[in-house]
Amino acid sequence: MVWWDRFWRKTPPKTLDAWSKRGELQVHGNLWWLTEVPMFIDERSVDRLFGAIVQPEYILLHSSETAQKGHTEARGDEAEGSGEVSLPAFFKLGTKAKITGNITDATSHTAQITKQFVYSSEQRLQDVVVAYKEMYPERVLFSKAAQPTLTSLAGTSMDWMKAEALLDEPGVRPLLFIDLEPRVEILPMAGETGDGKTILIFESMIERLKKDGIAIPDFPDDRAADAEVQKECYWDALVRSYSNRVALESIENAFKNGQRIDWIDYRLKLATRAIPVHLHFAPAGRFPTGVFAYNLVRRGYKVGLRIVGQLKKGCDINVLALYER
Repeated sequence: MVWWDRFWRKTPPKTLDAWSKRGELQVHGNLWWLTEVPMFIDERSVDRLFGAIVQPEYILLHSSETAQKGHTEARGDEAEGSGEVSLPAFFKLGTKAKITGNITDATSHTAQITKQFVYSSEQRLQDVVVAYKEMYPERVLFSKAAQPTLTSLAGTSMDWMKAEALLDEPGVRPLLFIDLEPRVEILPMAGETGDGKTILIFESMIERLKKDGIAIPDFPDDRAADAEVQKECYWDALVRSYSNRVALESIENAFKNGQRIDWIDYRLKLATRAIPVHLHFAPAGRFPTGVFAYNLVRRGYKVGLRIVGQLKKGCDINVLALYER
């Protein structure tokens, strides 16, 4: 089957109930943690991705069931003997009558049961992953600290350049799963408040490092002849001088006085790539700052993290969900 037949086919992937879907994810060592509660989930992006990939024809909102049992009784009189019978038997005198009856049990009882369809973004993310697993296993990629390359669910290995090359081929955007062990550097870069103010977090972080006597080179102009070499030196200096405490304080100072985060970006240093990859979170003000400061940066550095997102050009990742390791 060619890719466009698979992509545009009207038949959705087989529907899995909650238990079988959970088992389908748990059977694979790289997917089982999707059945846990995420620290962060981008509900809007997940729900829209669910519609684009799973393509449900309808969503059940509610159903009702009605059961009925009735009791009815019908009795009649049958007259026997002489005499004219033109009136009901109980009005008659001198007439011998016997009572006959027709009794049926149909006691009436009505019960209505209303069922509300239950769904969550966590469930929909699982549905998306199962759909990818069934239809696009070559575009489900895993990054692990112990592996020098990315590995697909189809069993192939590739470097970041080949992974990005998948974006030039017709098909869905790759899903990327990153399993981070403790002590991985997560550098906060920039963010935006709910009222539209953009904050360059890395500037205050670098300023703080320089006050502590740490030299950080300037970020080069892209037009410089040796721009790529200078970029590697810049990121190397930031990674070597990384302090999760300074990173935490820089985020908290950037979003203070009750300001909520609309979006926030980080750079993540992986052993498989010289220049850190780019992580984009879009909480849209629905998560407290502490999720992206203490839990992600400081606690995440201590215990490790798991990330699932969509890969973009430039080794950028739109993060769909974040889990503690």
